[in-house]
Amino acid sequence: MNVIRVERATVVFFEGLVVDGYRMPDGEFRIGLSGASRTLGYNRDWLRDAITQQTPRTAKTLQGLGFSENSKKVTAQSEQGNDYEDTTINLDDFNCCIIYAVQRKKKAAIALQKSFTKMALNDFFRDAFGEPPLSISEKRRLFYETYAASISPEHWREMDREDIIRLALEGDEDHLKDGLWNSWGRQLQDY
Repeated sequence: MNVIRVERATVVFFEGLVVDGYRMPDGEFRIGLSGASRTLGYNRDWLRDAITQQTPRTAKTLQGLGFSENSKKVTAQSEQGNDYEDTTINLDDFNCCIIYAVQRKKKAAIALQKSFTKMALNDFFRDAFGEPPLSISEKRRLFYETYAASISPEHWREMDREDIIRLALEGDEDHLKDGLWNSWGRQLQDY
């Protein structure tokens, strides 16, 4: 697999929920396998295992949802200025992963899906009524409110972002319970 030099940026859904995003030389946007996995509430290797057929049922189900398995290795520069490699998928494939995880009732994926849908619906309705689009900071606020309310409907206004993320990404698997999944969670504390 050829390694492609790309631009890297931090995609901020809201403070605390971030993922590395990549822009290919042709302008296509992509997301790394581990970032996509964690954002959906899975362990960092979930998507890699599906793509490499280590979990063939997951791979087959994703393919049934339109997942192309068109992964690409990229190299980018970290915030510290070092080069590193990542394996990426396109946003259409990430959307298939969201659908898969929602069908599996993953809290993080359900919250993500509700947030994206609310933003899109809001944009179309604002446009239909001649209202200007929301600014990116207003969209992040709307996204966070929807995400947080999806994770903990009763108490989300009382919780801070870190608590919401911890609830969303705690994982259902025994080896991820009690914060053991939290290698990414520790990174969130740095934001």
